Amino acid sequence: MIRNWIYNHPTWLTGSIIVMLAVGLSFIGLFVFDRYVHISLRSRHNDVTGFIIAIVGVIDAVLLAFIAVAAWESFNSAERVVELEANLVGNLYLDAAGLPEEPRRKVGQVLRDYADSVINEEWPAQQAGRIDTNLSLAVRRLHFVLAHVQPQTPAEQVTYAEMMRTLNQLYAARRDRLTAANEGIPGVIWWIIGLGSVNTVVFSFFFGMPSQRMHYAMTGMLAASMALVIVLIIALDWPFRGDLSVSVEPFLAVRNSMQPGALRPFELDPSLQLAPR
Repeated sequence: MIRNWIYNHPTWLTGSIIVMLAVGLSFIGLFVFDRYVHISLRSRHNDVTGFIIAIVGVIDAVLLAFIAVAAWESFNSAERVVELEANLVGNLYLDAAGLPEEPRRKVGQVLRDYADSVINEEWPAQQAGRIDTNLSLAVRRLHFVLAHVQPQTPAEQVTYAEMMRTLNQLYAARRDRLTAANEGIPGVIWWIIGLGSVNTVVFSFFFGMPSQRMHYAMTGMLAASMALVIVLIIALDWPFRGDLSVSVEPFLAVRNSMQPGALRPFELDPSLQLAPR
């Protein structure tokens, strides 16, 4: 429920709420801490507190940076998988030009249906968090049509073998896309991120500062910095959800190039033919 709420609203809104919530909780925590631990006691240990919080802060910063980089790499990997899948669909469509007329027409139609299914059905479902790992009707039709092609000439046999190899690559790319859309950062990692950030912010309470306003300002900025990195990780966590999500543009570009007449045979202009040596 929380995940759906986060990704169903603009990133700037959820990010602002998370940052303000982190700053507000840090202020409340510091206010309570001030009531029970006097500033005179804390100020006598500022040197030790500064040394320890430096270590704690570095550990938490390295942890957040590592997870943020991993989330960014997963996001880029999902983008590459989508581009690969779309390119494979386009390659199959172009390779179909080497088939006889009737199989060529059927293959072209099922590939257009497959692209339409991804764009109009699977993509909105992915953005809403509904992932269907079963083979869609368009995928089954594509496999059925190619499996029943009967190549006659050696050229058609070569084309058919290449198309079957590309089809297997398409299945692998499709599985990778669905896997990327169905996997996020494990819950235990989120617990570590939360507890590590809270630990770092709470440790700043142990400083004894003459100016209470400066203490609140520095604590709030520390909490906001931690929250901003967490917002970035949240935005990249599920690559097909939210404002910052993998685009369907590669499939749209391929689908626009798959016009019914694109595979129609054409005669080569005699002026473009190579002269015999």
